[in-house]
Amino acid sequence: MDNSHIFDTLFSRHYDELFFFARRYLQDEEDCHDVVSAVFESVWRNMNHLDMENIRHYLYAVVRSRCIDHLRRTAKHKAYVDYAAMMSAIATEPDRLDEQDERLAIVRRLLDEMGPPTNDILCACYVEGKKYREVAEDMKISISTVKKHIVKALKFIREYKKLPKP
Repeated sequence: MDNSHIFDTLFSRHYDELFFFARRYLQDEEDCHDVVSAVFESVWRNMNHLDMENIRHYLYAVVRSRCIDHLRRTAKHKAYVDYAAMMSAIATEPDRLDEQDERLAIVRRLLDEMGPPTNDILCACYVEGKKYREVAEDMKISISTVKKHIVKALKFIREYKKLPKP
């Protein structure tokens, strides 16, 4: 039996059950589809190295692991969103209005220093509230490229926060 037939059989037998398993961890159906599809992509690439007798256990273990990884990334993303919301609230307090112009100047400078497309992607995700998939479609790039630019931008911001203030 060739690999494509084995893979097709695995996919048709297990995709739906793995999707519902992923739903136990993740609330967004699209995220569940992404996780399960990524697992099957990995299976396809590594077909010759997998133990087919224990494949069902392997599939569940990998889906569980990827769901947990997704939740960790989401938690970090939420922490940054919460931080941005807190900074926004502080910036709009009446006694802080003078600081608001200074903060906006810093944000603009950081965005300029990041340069395109990193600053465009960061703004689309955090300011406009778009999902990575939407940004990827709009910019005609892959979702992984969007993620790489977000990581780059957030790292840049973290490094700025570590610098001594003038």
